[in-house]
Amino acid sequence: MGQNFSQLLFEVRGEACHITINRAAEHNTMTDLVMEELTLAFRQAEGMDGVRAIVLTGAGEQTFCAGGKLKPTADGSPFALEPGRFDNPIAEMFKALDRCNLPIIARVNGSAFGGGLGLVCACDFAVAVDSAKFGTTEAKVGVFPMMILPVLMRVIPRRRLLEMCFFAHRFSAVEAQQFEIVNQVVPAAELDTAVAAMVDKLAANSPVALRIGRRAISAVTDLSFSDALNLTQAVLPILSQSEDTKEGMKAFAERRAPVWPGR
Repeated sequence: MGQNFSQLLFEVRGEACHITINRAAEHNTMTDLVMEELTLAFRQAEGMDGVRAIVLTGAGEQTFCAGGKLKPTADGSPFALEPGRFDNPIAEMFKALDRCNLPIIARVNGSAFGGGLGLVCACDFAVAVDSAKFGTTEAKVGVFPMMILPVLMRVIPRRRLLEMCFFAHRFSAVEAQQFEIVNQVVPAAELDTAVAAMVDKLAANSPVALRIGRRAISAVTDLSFSDALNLTQAVLPILSQSEDTKEGMKAFAERRAPVWPGR
């Protein structure tokens, strides 16, 4: 029995699980509940048989995600201080994306600001419509994109990141591609075709290799060079014992396309 979501649409289409932030009227902003449901949705998707990739998007045709829904508290601050609650929901959400063992594609159907840009950067791949705008504009309202810094720093070159955060300007989809935030920029009419083509490319390869590979990339990202090599040399023999590896080697020798067992 799957989880029921009130803020998301959750649907398996072919070999991809599509997760949609279903708040178009609110520009797909992220409340605590949205982030908690996204955390659960990614955990559910990665455990589903036959799913080879996750596609994350926003409802509607205007906004992928406008970030967090900031609302001043009684003292005028947009963030309540809760000493007994250490883990911020956005931190838990990003941890879930990082630990996910499926490749994640951001279907950027519209603009992505603040936490929305963080979501794009937390995904493995991103395809954006050519009309999309991006930005980290928090400094304009007296805050800073603290909670998305760790994921932005994994993707965006330092000087570009400083420009984005300190100048708080918006930039185009073409610029986002130049900054390596998105892989492709396409007209809106071609968005789903481009995403489907990316899913097909992923599905053509070993699901075990991709799952273990994604976990490995996540694990070695913040390790020292020596520790990273120690980890990868330990993981490789484990991967090589999979049925997928045996099928891949056999298919290569027989000069045919592999039929992946997925185990």
